[in-house]
Amino acid sequence: MRPDSILVLAALLLSSALVAGDEVNGEGVCPMDNGRCIRRQPPHCKSDEDCAGQEKCCYLHCGYKCVQPVKPEELCK
Repeated sequence: MRPDSILVLAALLLSSALVAGDEVNGEGVCPMDNGRCIRRQPPHCKSDEDCAGQEKCCYLHCGYKCVQPVKPEELCK
């Protein structure tokens, strides 16, 4: 994948997280989810406030769950 494509993908990921109500606060952002879903899972959280410590409420592996955030520059690796 070309570097400019990765930047566009990262920007879309960040903007979709904001639209979904996931605030980009604290240390990092939601990790990228490249998986395909056959069936969605019930949400384990609705916002970052539902998560412990520095975890963020992110859509990952077919549902919203609390996960450790990543640094934005790690999305481009």
